[in-house]
Amino acid sequence: MVHIMVVTHGPLAQAMKESSAMFFGSMADSLTTLGLFPTDSPEGLKDKIADKVKETDDGDGVLIFVDIFAGSPFNMAAMAIDELKDEHKIQCFTGVNMPVLMEALSSCETMTLDELAEDIVSVAKDSIVDVRKSLDI
Repeated sequence: MVHIMVVTHGPLAQAMKESSAMFFGSMADSLTTLGLFPTDSPEGLKDKIADKVKETDDGDGVLIFVDIFAGSPFNMAAMAIDELKDEHKIQCFTGVNMPVLMEALSSCETMTLDELAEDIVSVAKDSIVDVRKSLDI
């Protein structure tokens, strides 16, 4: 099973996990969430990301979602990935939202990490919709 990690500024990752539980029940418990708070050091977050990858990767890989491109969680995830790339299969996407997280949760047991990464890109493109244009209102 591909393990999923969400890393964000503040409590957003944990809130997304709690919202996911509304759809996936206890399966959402498998999500790893990490938040960077004002009193935290970015380097400490990098270490936590690396530790969680080592702890949760069962050989199928880890899919990391971060909130903002080039933000501290993104930068620390990239540094952790660079450190671990020879030992672990890791994919990382920025701009996490509920549709892509739900897709990942629903597919992490049946798809490989590479298949899941390709699927996420496809779903992400369709996850932001202009309601007025879509409904012609």
